Parts: sequence; structure tokens; C-alpha cells
Amino acid sequence: MNVVNYEILKKYPLCNRCFGRLYAKLLHATNIERGEALKLFKLLELEAQIKKAKEENKSYDEELKFLKCIVKSGIEKTRLLNEIKEEDIKKEVCPWCRDIFNKEKMEKLLKKVENLLKNYEFETFLIGTHLPQEIKDLEKEIETEFMESIKQEFGREFGKMLALRLNKSPDKEYPDIVIHINPYSEDIYLQINPLFIKGRYRKLVRGIPQTRWLCRKCRGKGCEICNYTGKKYPTSVEEIIAKPFLEATGGIDEKFHGAGREDIDVRMLGDGRPFVLEIKEPKIRKIDLEKIAKEINKDGRVEVLNLEFGVRKDKVFFKNTPHRKTYWALVECSEKISDEELKLLEKELENRTIYQKTPKRVLHRRADLERIRKVYKVKTSKVDDTHFEMIIYCDGGLYIKELISGDDGRTNPSVSSILNKNCICKELDVLKIHDDNLLEKID
Repeated sequence: MNVVNYEILKKYPLCNRCFGRLYAKLLHATNIERGEALKLFKLLELEAQIKKAKEENKSYDEELKFLKCIVKSGIEKTRLLNEIKEEDIKKEVCPWCRDIFNKEKMEKLLKKVENLLKNYEFETFLIGTHLPQEIKDLEKEIETEFMESIKQEFGREFGKMLALRLNKSPDKEYPDIVIHINPYSEDIYLQINPLFIKGRYRKLVRGIPQTRWLCRKCRGKGCEICNYTGKKYPTSVEEIIAKPFLEATGGIDEKFHGAGREDIDVRMLGDGRPFVLEIKEPKIRKIDLEKIAKEINKDGRVEVLNLEFGVRKDKVFFKNTPHRKTYWALVECSEKISDEELKLLEKELENRTIYQKTPKRVLHRRADLERIRKVYKVKTSKVDDTHFEMIIYCDGGLYIKELISGDDGRTNPSVSSILNKNCICKELDVLKIHDDNLLEKID
């Protein structure tokens, strides 16, 4: 088996680095060292063949032609140089790397990158190398099973130089900044990755949504209906939390990711709802989370707890991981309610599967589906003849207002159907978002 394909040198004068890159996964050496060693071996073989042909008075035109190809590709260690005309061995530009690893070119790119980075605070980076289509096509043509792409080598080598120059660290998983470079055209642009802050929030008042709501009429442009604010509601949990972070980081925008959401008229109490705040294109990353938390909490409507820096996968976890919840609800009945009926309600709803079609109040923005959720435990407390309180421990995604009212039969069973009375939820609070899914006793 001939592992090394020397025939490629007849068509393309690959430099030592590029020829060595064809076999990067074999010998533990640099691509330059590997390429030079392989060419020297072939030169030795060709010189021996030419010497033998001379002794036997045979033609060696093909061997000499091949030897010239190798010399043209950038290696001149041959005893036959005195037999070759200078114009026959003039070094050609490597068609693969096109001299992008030239010291002066690398220095030029380093200075351009430094200038682009000067306005950003960061600790980690990643080099994203982009190749012209003709280089990709060439790689596909000459590919071997042991080859690495030139984009891998350029990213590695340029990354080493930049890390040394800036005293920063490469990071393949969670880089602060990705530096995209086409070393052939010398085009460079930065991808400023978001800053993630995670924690929990408590919403202490009713009447504000979790996230910013655009005006339905103008879709954020501003009109008479929204008093030219572009928003349906003056503020939100998202905006109260995000504002000081945007000011501290110099970010251009933000996105709020919560572990579920509560209605506008529902408070989020207890130890709060988990959230991740994503700050886009921050200029500053070293911020005082404790100081910002104090600033947010002065507002009085929203509190944040347990702030810490996060990573991208945190937002996926919070958005996609189901969390059981505990609610408090104040229920109003159309008729008098007895203690015995409340005890019956507790018994009927314990470990009860609930079949719930999308509530009518949100059908305009949610698909009409049937959701199957479970209530694990309920505790009730009578307030007066027509009012009682409920503590409900249940699956996330269960609509509590409709669990109480029945939503004209779209939720089954419901508090109304069990008690055979019209019941409505007058007030609702989220008491706990359970990070684990273990049944906890309701005291």
C-alpha cells in the first residue's frame, strides 16, 4: 500500500507545509517538518534511480522531470542541481496556501484583529477561518484520509499568535468573541457572543407582564393607541431587570428566557422563577452582579436573587425543562361552600390527571390542543361562605384559572365540576417553581 501520493506534486507544486498537511494525522510532527521529510525521501529515491539509469546508459527524463517538480515546490536539497537549468527550478507559489502563512501577512492580520478588538472586553476567543470556494474545491480534489483542512491549521496557528499577543485564551466551547477571517482576501469581522446572567426573580405586584409586549396595532413602531411607546404595557419584568445590565455592559439588545411565565395579574413569590438574561454584543463583561441586583431590587416591583454568570446551554435548560409548581389561589363560588365540600375537593384532586384544552382566553395566540397534566396535592382553607383559598401542587403548564372555572368544559375535571358550582379565580400567586420533580409536602 502506497500511503503517500507523490503524483500530486506533478500537478500542484505544494509547499512543504501543504504537502505535509495531506498526512497530518500520521506522523507526530509539524506539517512543514512532515512535508520536507516526505519530499527528501522522494528526492533520495529519484536521485538513486537517475544514478542507476546513468550507469546503465538508460533514459531518465521522467525521473528528472519529477525531481524538478519537487524542487519547484520549495525544496532544493539535491546533488543534481548543477544539472538543472535555473529557469527549470524556479519556485512556484503553492496553489493551496498561496503564502497565507507568510510572517508579514500574519502580522498584518494580527494588527487588523487587534484594532477591531480594542473596544471590547473579553477573556476567551475562537478563530473562525473562511476559505474561498476554489480552495475548498482544491481540497476536495487532493484530499487524503489523513489530511487536515488548511482552515484548521490556520485557525490553530493564528490563534496561538493572537493568544500570545493579547494574553487571552482560545475556547472552542464558549468563546466570548469569534474572530472570522478569510486569510486569502484578508476580510475580517467579529462575532460578539452574548453574555448570559442567570438567577431567579420575584414579581411582587400584579399588573406587569413578564416580557415586553409590543403594541398589536403598530408592532412596536409607535402609534396613538400605545401613546407612541410601541408597547402594550408601560414596563415588564424583563425591562426592569435588563435595563441596568444593558447600561453596565454596553450591550445593543437583550433577550429574556424564563422557566415558564405567569399572567400579568399573577404574582411570582417564594424563592422566585429561574431566568436567563441574554445580553447581545456586550462591550464590557466584568460587571458587579451584586451591585446590579441591589439596583434592580430598589424598584420594589421586582426582585432578583442568586445572580451568577451563565452559558448558552442554560437558556435551553430553562426553556425546555418542565418544572412542577405550587400555586396559591383565592376562589369565589356562586353559592355557599361547606367545609365538607372542600375536603371532598382535596380528595378528588389529589393525584388527579387533568385534561385541558387550550383556554379560550389564549386561543388567539396558542394552538388549540389538549394538554394532559397532573395535580398532585391540594389544600384548601375557607375564607367566608363563598370564598376559599387553595394551595395547588401540580405539573407545569397547567392553567390554574381554567382548572378552577372549567372554561365551559374545556378543562376536565375542574373545581367547578367537582363542586357543581360556578367558581372563578379572583387572585393567583405562584409560590414555588420546583427545580426538582419530587413531591413536596404542602403544609
